[in-house]
Amino acid sequence: MIFSADETTDIGHETGTPVSPDYTTGGSKFTGKINWVQIDLGDDDHDHFIDPEERLRVVMARQ
Repeated sequence: MIFSADETTDIGHETGTPVSPDYTTGGSKFTGKINWVQIDLGDDDHDHFIDPEERLRVVMARQ
């Protein structure tokens, strides 16, 4: 992942590069109120875990 040193991670307003041409830096400040946030992650099938045999293979390859 690449992150620019002069880019910011603004919340509620944009002071750096806008995410699209429709979103301006000067007039797009969020002035509302957030009452609820729900994040649905779904079921985890655990396919991102590395089993012990794969971990050993990676360690041996790095030597």
